[in-house]
Amino acid sequence: MELVEVTMAQANEITPLDYTRYDFKNPETYRLRIPKGLSRSVVEQISKFKDEPSWMLEYRLRAYDHFVERPMPDWGPSLAEIDFDSYTYYANPMLEGETKRKWEDLPADIKNTFEKLGIPKAEREYFGGVGAQYDSGTVYHKIREDLSAKGVLFCDTDTAVKEHPEIVRKYFGRIVPYNDNKFSALNSAVWSGGSFVYIPPGVDAGIPLQAYFRINAKNVGQFERTLIIADKGAKVHYIEGCLPLGEEVLVGDQLTPIEAIETGQPVLNSDGLETTVEKTMVRPFDGELVHITPVSVGNAFELTPEHPVYCIPRRKVVAGHRTHRQWSDVDPEKLLKASPEFIPAGDLEPGDFVHYPINRTERDEPGFGTAALTLLGYYLSEGCVQKINGCEAVTFTFHIEETRFVAELSAAIQELTGKTPWAAQQPEKHAVSVGVYSKELYGFCLQHAGKLAGQKQLSKVVMELPPEKQRILLATYYNGDGNFYDRNGGTVHRVMTVSRQLAFQVQELQARQGVFATINVREPFDETMPDGRTISHRRMYTVYHQVGKHAEAVRRAGDAFLVPIRQISRSPYHGNVYNFHVAGDNNTYLVKGFSVHNCTAPIYSTDSLHAAVVEVVGEPFSKVRYTTVQNWSKNVYNLVTKRAVAYEGALVEWVDGNMGSKITMKYPSVYLKGRGARADILSVAFASQGQIIDSGAKAVHSAPDTSSKIVAKSIAIRGGQTSYRGLLHVAPGATGVKAAVRCDALLPDESGRSDTYPYNEIHEEDATITHEAVVGKIGEEQIFYLMSRGLTESDAIHLILMGFLAEFAKELPVDYALELNRLIQLEMAGAVG
Repeated sequence: MELVEVTMAQANEITPLDYTRYDFKNPETYRLRIPKGLSRSVVEQISKFKDEPSWMLEYRLRAYDHFVERPMPDWGPSLAEIDFDSYTYYANPMLEGETKRKWEDLPADIKNTFEKLGIPKAEREYFGGVGAQYDSGTVYHKIREDLSAKGVLFCDTDTAVKEHPEIVRKYFGRIVPYNDNKFSALNSAVWSGGSFVYIPPGVDAGIPLQAYFRINAKNVGQFERTLIIADKGAKVHYIEGCLPLGEEVLVGDQLTPIEAIETGQPVLNSDGLETTVEKTMVRPFDGELVHITPVSVGNAFELTPEHPVYCIPRRKVVAGHRTHRQWSDVDPEKLLKASPEFIPAGDLEPGDFVHYPINRTERDEPGFGTAALTLLGYYLSEGCVQKINGCEAVTFTFHIEETRFVAELSAAIQELTGKTPWAAQQPEKHAVSVGVYSKELYGFCLQHAGKLAGQKQLSKVVMELPPEKQRILLATYYNGDGNFYDRNGGTVHRVMTVSRQLAFQVQELQARQGVFATINVREPFDETMPDGRTISHRRMYTVYHQVGKHAEAVRRAGDAFLVPIRQISRSPYHGNVYNFHVAGDNNTYLVKGFSVHNCTAPIYSTDSLHAAVVEVVGEPFSKVRYTTVQNWSKNVYNLVTKRAVAYEGALVEWVDGNMGSKITMKYPSVYLKGRGARADILSVAFASQGQIIDSGAKAVHSAPDTSSKIVAKSIAIRGGQTSYRGLLHVAPGATGVKAAVRCDALLPDESGRSDTYPYNEIHEEDATITHEAVVGKIGEEQIFYLMSRGLTESDAIHLILMGFLAEFAKELPVDYALELNRLIQLEMAGAVG
């Protein structure tokens, strides 16, 4: 909803990408802003701010009057929840006419925003021109001189109204008049920004152009107006269009990969309290990731450079001159009095203090007395569950001299089960084994501590017990797997485990005891013994802290620890990055235990409205292709009117993909007004939970010997709804028309829904018309065949879906075809099994 990225690539391609791609939010500082609500005076104010000619104001007011009089559509998805007075219709961070030609002249916050989107790099390396719109105002625009010399015009539509009035007035509102529908009337009344492209006769620019449109503020509707004219014989192709995979979020009882986070899942915030995920987000990213390594190297994490990290900059708390150690010159009093702030990861420096909150979620549960916790601690370190002669048993192995621990454990088993455990000496191994047959104890250990050394981890119930109870478990766990040694005037407490989850859980439990424990990682290696044998050592996690001497690096501040950054590095990354929004005002979560903000805000609980108008003119013998690949946030009403006119011998192609939004109503159309004009429309819809994609196409034949082809494909999964709504009209006198319509729908599961509403109006008998519609499901034999070739069920279904969409994907530039593939994969994640 915040970003449209457009690129004119190869044969004059202009590419607006994913509207939700970079939804971070800046403070709302606007030079011009109109309060919420829509009225005649609002329309007049917008026109006055823009200093528009009188003809445009008159057009806006006629459109507003029609908007007021025109009822909401009584067909298609329900739009009853839209409240037009809840939106701001104009918000500009700069005064009208302040559009900059030099990048360095932009205000710092706006420049930083678009640098995060990659505009300077894009301008330097790839594109013939760049434009940038921020909310309702165009803030920057530049085009290459060689393109300008060819007569190519590329600017925002507001500028075109003033600088190219003879072209704009000739075409504006002629393809999509304001009285076409209620939302074209709304756009015509309050439009702001958008792209204006004019390609002179016979010109093929061949160099990409790129424009960015960003909405930063809450409840600012987006109403851009795009006008594309390919003059006689010209060609134009217009394409519309965090944390990395595997990074882990602390959900309270364990670390979870961010791509596996789901709506409704509980997570911890920077207050150490449990909150709930309201919305998950994903976007493609091609750039450098920032790797942050704190003094606890096992907690190293990585994120995109713009992602805000909660921290205290070292420069604000330094006592004197910097020494060879980043934190030795920090003033402890300054540090403890300082307030953490959010700083983009790319701006952090070694020695800055990141914020590690103490988990304050606490729930006491019955059944976890001293005996139970004593046993669980020893089980983590020395125990296992197994079946002996078909009977469930819990066994433990100690060093033969650890008699105190054996006695302590035996007493706990006796209290819990009423049975006397066995104890078997193993002198040759210097060991003693302790065990008991107990189905109840077997189940208890399995439920709350897991099995196998590398997979042991504590249950959510245990992780939320009061700290004084958890202290008992920690003591016996350290008895079994821990060791202690003196160093630098203090005693180091250390425990080692091959279970990664358990290492982070122990760190969290120690934090609740008021101790920050660091994690070191020893990578796996092979060791050759003197007798020639090779022993493979597994990855080992060491959790340790020092007692008796105040740690010089980490400081406790209230209910959190301030942990200095040891090292920062960067590395290239190409792939999807992930984020999510949580309930409440504290929109933070924990990455490897450290506080970060949701960098893709603004995500608001209220719905957003996007009502654009696109007018495309294909003059005689021109060629126009308009490709849309949109993955809107799922709180957006996407209500767009897109229409083209094709004159004699012209070809207009719509390639339209819809992956997101709450409700989409979009029916790209072509009016064939000249002999031999052609239209090709390829429409794809993918609807998942909570989505209604009502899309389709229209081909209106008003001239003889014209032809059209409409192919619509849809996938509805997890309760999503797709509809094809199309019109094929052959006017009287339009002889020799050839037209074909094909609708294919795929329902991968039982909960999706697909509908088809075709309208054919044929007024000439010699017209050749074909129409076919197919609704199918994925056959079990297809899945079985692919799985027999080594694919998982999820991969098999994904392959079938991509095969279904191959006709669409092959029409996309390679980058967008790959992104479509990723989006389908993400929507399919968790859909099987």
